[in-house]
Amino acid sequence: MNKKNLRFIVLNTTTTLLILSLLIRLFYIQYVKGETYAKIAVDQKIQSLNLDKKRGEIYDRNLIPFTDRTSIKYVYAIPGLIINKKAASQIINKLTGISESEIYKNLNTGKDILSYKVKYTYDEKLPVGIFILNIPQRYDSNSLARHIIGYSGSTNYGLEDTFNKVLSTNGYDFIAVFKDNNNDYLKGLGVKIRSTDKNVYSIQTTLDYHIQKAVENILDKNNINGAAVVLSVKNGDILAMASRPNYDQNKVSDYLNSKNEELLNKAVMNYPPGSIFKIIVASAALENKKVNIYDNFIDEPYINIDGVIYHNFMDESNGLINMIKAFEVSSNTTFIKIGQKTGGGDIIEMAKKFGITKDDNLPIEEQIGTLPSLENTLGAGIGNLSIGQGDVTMTPLQAADVAATIANNGIRNVPNLLKAIVDENGNIVENLHKVNSYRVVSESTAESVKEMMRDVVVNGTGKNAETEYKSAGKTGSAEVNREKNIYHAWFTGFVPYDEPVYAISVFVKNGDIGGIKAAPIFKQIAEEIMKYYK
Repeated sequence: MNKKNLRFIVLNTTTTLLILSLLIRLFYIQYVKGETYAKIAVDQKIQSLNLDKKRGEIYDRNLIPFTDRTSIKYVYAIPGLIINKKAASQIINKLTGISESEIYKNLNTGKDILSYKVKYTYDEKLPVGIFILNIPQRYDSNSLARHIIGYSGSTNYGLEDTFNKVLSTNGYDFIAVFKDNNNDYLKGLGVKIRSTDKNVYSIQTTLDYHIQKAVENILDKNNINGAAVVLSVKNGDILAMASRPNYDQNKVSDYLNSKNEELLNKAVMNYPPGSIFKIIVASAALENKKVNIYDNFIDEPYINIDGVIYHNFMDESNGLINMIKAFEVSSNTTFIKIGQKTGGGDIIEMAKKFGITKDDNLPIEEQIGTLPSLENTLGAGIGNLSIGQGDVTMTPLQAADVAATIANNGIRNVPNLLKAIVDENGNIVENLHKVNSYRVVSESTAESVKEMMRDVVVNGTGKNAETEYKSAGKTGSAEVNREKNIYHAWFTGFVPYDEPVYAISVFVKNGDIGGIKAAPIFKQIAEEIMKYYK
């Protein structure tokens, strides 16, 4: 082969390879990366008009949302896309009721986007540059668990505050509008609603939406000023927590100077417990073998300790009774005698084991209970300690916790309010559910107290709490002002008696007698929420 032919072959082969390489590159750009490059080209001509930032949801245990449950229609206008602003003003006026002149003025201010709340329907087709969106409302008039969820805004409260960093994201919805090379709107392409790719994280609580709703409805129906808590006996999960009076999460400033305590979560505020504290006194007496349930006492209408007189309710006297009967009729004088035999130190230690003075690190603001010093239980001080008065306080949550511990055969499950941080698909990002259990009293002591709590409902002061499932519990009437006959009404207990599922506490502030005011609320709650038990 001569050199001339060789050069021709080399040149021809090189040319063929170059053409083939170019064709492969064109194929790659057109078919493999075509969509990506097209998007880049389009995005270079897109202007993003941001709507509100996305915020994570707050869910119940089954991922039913407490937040963003409803939406409100807004009409949006992009002046740069609107050809006839006069006609647009008329349309928006029909949708909103706002004057045409004001709308027309706003359309000519140079703003990129305007929004108005829709009040009326408009059945005709909207022109380019005007569209309607449903915007989620964080809270509405039917929002539940407001004292737990709290609120988000210029200030934050509740879970909205505790998890503000988790719930806050850089994600947002935006309106994409198209412009040409001269930065003028391309009116024929309209708009698109898009979302950023930023992750949005939400909080999954232990609350049960349906149980929470049932509890709140019952408190409202009975016009209760107080609180109610429902715990799972099995694991200590807080299934419901409600406080009344309620407040509007969209109008928090209206309550800042109110004297009606709408913003206070009474479920985690401490109050004198009165006779429900006798659950702890009885536990201390039995566990430390200071008193037998069959030991007899003379029940007197009142008792004088170092010049301090303690009374039975209505100065009743029940003659010769044992602990079982004293618990059943809620005798103050006999329980003071039981307290004297048990000793202030053992009662205080038992109350601490029940968690009365422990901070369980809930993710919401809470108070903890208080107890007197050992010195203050000497002499007459043992009287107040034995009947849950004086320096003794606890929260409705703690009252439910005490009942749950007895129902759980003496094992305390530290209350939980959180399950997890989850992504937009409900997948767990971080497990927040804590398991912390320990024995407070022996199984035999718990069984004795359980039986006494059942007797209270069957034969004693808690008859109004009885249900078809068999209830057990303890009434309390904490003295606020004896002269004016003002008492906080309490009932704490569990249901069903044979195989406990729920522990429930009811607190009615200045509500009179526990067996009359709180026990019937317990009954209503228990009967309603047992419908949800599976």
